[in-house]
Amino acid sequence: MVWLWDNAITLATLLMAAAAVAALIYAHLRISEGSKAEHPANANELWRETLRLAFENPKLSDPTLRLADFDYENRTIDGSAELFQKYEVFVDTILNASDEILGVEPTKEWQASVRIQLRPHRGYLRSRHFQNSGYLEQYSVRFRAFVDEAVREPAEPPTPIHPNVAPIDTLNQRASKRA
Repeated sequence: MVWLWDNAITLATLLMAAAAVAALIYAHLRISEGSKAEHPANANELWRETLRLAFENPKLSDPTLRLADFDYENRTIDGSAELFQKYEVFVDTILNASDEILGVEPTKEWQASVRIQLRPHRGYLRSRHFQNSGYLEQYSVRFRAFVDEAVREPAEPPTPIHPNVAPIDTLNQRASKRA
């Protein structure tokens, strides 16, 4: 008992140090959990921003709709080099958002969403200008491979949600034949 009394200060110091270490470990775990929970929210917000940008720029968001005349070799859209430059920034924004999202949320669902956004830009992403521009070098080898795979996939017609429901294009074709 005398030993305990004589070493009380040392024992209290050791006990406080152990409590401090435990508190640090607990704080680290809580911060890690918080940041893991934050990743999906950040990915969703980033994706909403890219969709908003696409909605506000329909000419640039889907070249396959032919709302504008894209000339990847001469780097013009409707004859405008300035509009083409905006398009390049638009695509770069999609690539940056996609890289960031897939870096923290590489789920199959996110990969499918990114592919859907990249496919309309296949012509640009496969163009000689883009391939020689060095734009993709800012991304990881893994993301570059993902982009390459996404733009090489054959364009598939959309699958009907229900087997008895025809795609809208089919219905429009039937209606125009009747007219």
